[in-house]
Amino acid sequence: MTEHLLMLVVALIAIAFSADRFVIGAARTAELLNISPLVIGVVVIGFGTGLPELMTATLASVHDNISLGIGSVMGSTVVNSTLVLGTLGVMSAPKIASSVLKREGISQLFAVTIFGIAIVFVHDRLAYAILLLLLAVFIIVTLKGFRKKPDNSEIEKEAEEVEESYPWNLAKAITIMAGGLVIVLASADLLVSSASSVAQSLGVSKAVIGVTIVALGTSLPEWVTAVAASRRGHSDLVIGNIFGANLFNSTAVAGVAGLISPGQLDIQNLSYEIAFMTAASFVAFFFLSSSRRLAKPEGWILIIVYLAWIVFAIR
Repeated sequence: MTEHLLMLVVALIAIAFSADRFVIGAARTAELLNISPLVIGVVVIGFGTGLPELMTATLASVHDNISLGIGSVMGSTVVNSTLVLGTLGVMSAPKIASSVLKREGISQLFAVTIFGIAIVFVHDRLAYAILLLLLAVFIIVTLKGFRKKPDNSEIEKEAEEVEESYPWNLAKAITIMAGGLVIVLASADLLVSSASSVAQSLGVSKAVIGVTIVALGTSLPEWVTAVAASRRGHSDLVIGNIFGANLFNSTAVAGVAGLISPGQLDIQNLSYEIAFMTAASFVAFFFLSSSRRLAKPEGWILIIVYLAWIVFAIR
């Protein structure tokens, strides 16, 4: 038991670090190949924090642990909507632009809702295909919005920071990108196997481990980023990233994991979790949209909701 827990912790740390290296390497490679700064920024902001969830859920499905994979998707969404946003609210009471609420906020609510409906009522691979199709639509709409928007300073700033902070040549960038990907895959595989062993040792379902320990671990990049951004006065950007992460989890991660899984999801063990996930997303959005600011009391409420989620999950 102790050995499996130690491996679980090591896997979580390794996957967070290697995912960051992979994304930075990919962004630097794209920059050296003269790919648009807009694309680089979207890769860093959008794909970066979602890679741990994607790899973990995918490998869980490959090993016929679809409940662990989908459970981690739901748990990660709850962590983002409660613990991460709650921490932001307590630390800085951030304001949020109406454009972010209308675009990223509503999009992620729609994605989370469709994810829940598809999982509960469709039951088969068609549900996951719908989620991937939904992601494709969101990507097209988002890129069109960025092209129409005259000021992409925040996203282009990400590309500039990559160039300034990592002045690598092409060979080094590709090596780091490839090395990061290999470690991500190995870490995700270790995470899935150790999480399954912990679940067996504790006598709980793999879904419970997925929505609690695995979800918290794969969401650490968002949490760390939120704390750092709050200290620098960039909480508004992080809120947009959190919305994007929820959208990515509910479409790409769940869609890929479900399509490649040889087994069927035991929906009876996750039906209440789906309802809780959807409700938490709407509560967080309501707090943000009511005054376009996440006040400190609301932040504490979201943190309490997360604690309730943990108690609820292990009931």
